[in-house]
Amino acid sequence: MSKLHVDRIGITLNRLFKDQIDLSDIENNAAKEKDDAFLSRSLAAYVLTQTAKIDNKSAAESVVDGYGDNGIDAIYFDKDELSVYVVQSKWKHSGKGSPDLGSVRNFIAGFKDLINGEFDRFNKKVAKMKDSISDALDNAQVKFILIIAYTGTDPLSDDADRAIQDLLGDINDPTELVTISIFRLNELYKAVAGQAEGAPIRLEILLRDWGQIDEPYLSYYGQVDAIDVATWWHDYAERLFTPNLRKFLGSTDVNDAIMETLKKNPESFWYFNNGITIICNSIKLKPIGRGSKKSNVFECDGASVVNGAQTVGCIARAYFIIPDQVRKAHVLAKFISLENCPERFAFDITRAANTQNRIDRRDFVSLDEEQKRLEVDLLLVCSKKYVYKRGEEKPTPEIGCDFEEAAIALACAQPDVELAVQAKREVSKLWDDIERPPYTILFNSALSPSKLWRVVEILRIVDSMIKEEQSKREGRDRLIAIHGNRFVLNRVFRILPTDKFDDIDLDVDKVKQEASSETALILDALTQIVNENYSNSYPANLFKNKSKCVEIAQLLERGGDDLPE
Repeated sequence: MSKLHVDRIGITLNRLFKDQIDLSDIENNAAKEKDDAFLSRSLAAYVLTQTAKIDNKSAAESVVDGYGDNGIDAIYFDKDELSVYVVQSKWKHSGKGSPDLGSVRNFIAGFKDLINGEFDRFNKKVAKMKDSISDALDNAQVKFILIIAYTGTDPLSDDADRAIQDLLGDINDPTELVTISIFRLNELYKAVAGQAEGAPIRLEILLRDWGQIDEPYLSYYGQVDAIDVATWWHDYAERLFTPNLRKFLGSTDVNDAIMETLKKNPESFWYFNNGITIICNSIKLKPIGRGSKKSNVFECDGASVVNGAQTVGCIARAYFIIPDQVRKAHVLAKFISLENCPERFAFDITRAANTQNRIDRRDFVSLDEEQKRLEVDLLLVCSKKYVYKRGEEKPTPEIGCDFEEAAIALACAQPDVELAVQAKREVSKLWDDIERPPYTILFNSALSPSKLWRVVEILRIVDSMIKEEQSKREGRDRLIAIHGNRFVLNRVFRILPTDKFDDIDLDVDKVKQEASSETALILDALTQIVNENYSNSYPANLFKNKSKCVEIAQLLERGGDDLPE
């Protein structure tokens, strides 16, 4: 790598982003300063086109570099993928070196301010994005991709890398919310040269026990060695996936189950997994082994995964952790040739493969007889409608409630905070197995329709009060109110006489009034404790962390007179 490579990248950036990068804030600066700013800003935009898969115009509009940028050069929120890309870029004419420790620390500090909603610490360019970024911060499912791009060949210093790892350690507990990608000169040059993006993918695939469909469109199916799938990922990563397909999502309920099978039962992976669907511009059977359907090698040009991104990603991740287990696994694979297909067939396959024949553990809830009992009893005793089957229209709040709202309310009404944390972290775990806890703790023969309806009413009251409080708060305090809602609800329930929710003589109006008045007090106390003791924790992840929430609950209980009144 040399200055020549840097110059070629610069030529590409000028071609792609000429007249698209905002330089109005430095229009009176010297020509060299403006040129350097253009190169640095267009570099930030370029890595967004490569990572977020957006067009040049959208990437250019995402650049926030300038005075008061707080160490951040570009921000882009992908609302479909629920991902926020945060970029720092450094243009080095020499092609050597790496960002210094001070620059990396500024980037980290700026990112912390960003996720704490401290918008007053940024320039007007970031301020224009406030609504969009606030939407991202409000959503506990949103993940952040940090990107450092620079036209130097040296890796980050040990101190800079340690600062980044400390940040990830603070925030990614208990779930991975933030990842980091580093683009150095080598990766950037490959990208602009068309080696990292754009060129069609050609796969040579060993297909075992395969079959063939000739009409109406040529297709093949069979078993692929999982180790080969891991190799695809190693060679092409997310280029494997069609632009219409959601990319590998990392740790999720489904992906954790896939990893568990690879770890403990790889020989059965073919039976347990739904497999992979790949479309190709053309498929050719290689002469070697022709005539045998036991195993053959196929050449697939223009290959793209349209279903099974999570399977591919999990296999690749598992290979780095447990390679010997992955070698024992096989995957069901289907390959479809597009040679004689209609124009939109590839899109139609992608859409259908990712929307049809889905089943969720939530569907098994309808098999529980207790749900049918609650539906009938709630109508007879409380004159309220209860919907527990997916696909049925959710009743309006005045008329009744649905299963998920009831499950969350019941989880938060438990004496300890742990199920409230689960309701925040991954609510589907509450009904993961209808024959075991936590589901059987929440839904059982002892649950009366009166208690079910009353815990739902308290949930609604607390949620309403918290929303009022959110509108009064800014920055980190507002995020605590948003993401701490289930924790607050659990604390409110601890004050209320939940053991008497079955009592027909219960003064329900008094209980509701107490819930309403206590919500703001608990939220104030919670905010004080979190800001004093967990200032480095991102609220969206803090309230998914069981051990930390247990600690916070203990601090609240010990707080007494020291807490806000």
